[in-house]
Amino acid sequence: MGLCTGLCGATFSGNVLNINTVRKEDRGTYYCVADNGVSRGDRRNVNLEVEFAPVVTVPRPRVEQALQYDMDLECHIEAYPPPAIRWLKDSVQLSSNQHYSLSQFATADEFTDSTLRVITAEKRQYGEYICQASNKLGEAEGRVEFTESVIPVCPPACGQARYGGGASAVSVSYLLMPVATLVAIVVAAAIQFRNRA
Repeated sequence: MGLCTGLCGATFSGNVLNINTVRKEDRGTYYCVADNGVSRGDRRNVNLEVEFAPVVTVPRPRVEQALQYDMDLECHIEAYPPPAIRWLKDSVQLSSNQHYSLSQFATADEFTDSTLRVITAEKRQYGEYICQASNKLGEAEGRVEFTESVIPVCPPACGQARYGGGASAVSVSYLLMPVATLVAIVVAAAIQFRNRA
């Protein structure tokens, strides 16, 4: 006689465990203990993998950013086996270059976060973006509308101010600006104090 238990804490007596209508939540490690009451029971683990088509969610379906600033477009994908992920704009697949930076981060076997960074936004980069995920069981997509704003959106723009535009843009940290201002005030006060003496 066996005793089979899953991670959910449910217990089943018998040597066969049937899971009717398997769901992705049923994945995990199950263990079976054989016990005849004479000696300590023997235990075996069984890992159950449940394959399913991708499910794509977009945390921010509409984002905006000012011209010449970076912006991150994000989508979260749940799928097993792990999916192929691609970003498209105007039916063209995007890749990392001087205008875009793509990154993916697997948070677990079945969860992946994908980010498309629009670098130094230009007018032609505004519009609808599609995050597409596919595996052998299917395909899903999420859409992000990227629009222009007058004021830079923080983050990711909060750490920098750009002057000059284009490739020759100069970045100045907002954190250093108050320090520079304070130093200028102290120097001016010291000069005034010296002139009075």
